[in-house]
Amino acid sequence: MSNDVTIKPLNMARRQTTIEEFVHYCQEEKERRMNSGQDFDEQAFTQAQELTLHKLQVLEDEGWV
Repeated sequence: MSNDVTIKPLNMARRQTTIEEFVHYCQEEKERRMNSGQDFDEQAFTQAQELTLHKLQVLEDEGWV
C-alpha cells in the first residue's frame, strides 16, 4: 500500500510579519467576541490592540521581531 501524499512547499515569497499576524488575530477575535452574546468592551479591546501594535512596531524597528 502506498501513500501518495503531495506536500506543497511553503511560499516564502510572502511571509506575514508579526504585526500583520497580530492584526489578523485581532480582527478574528473581535468578531468572535462581538458575536458571542456576552458583554464585550470594544473600546478597551481597541486600546489594548493599539498599545500592543505600538510595542510590536518598536520591537520590529529595533530588529527583535
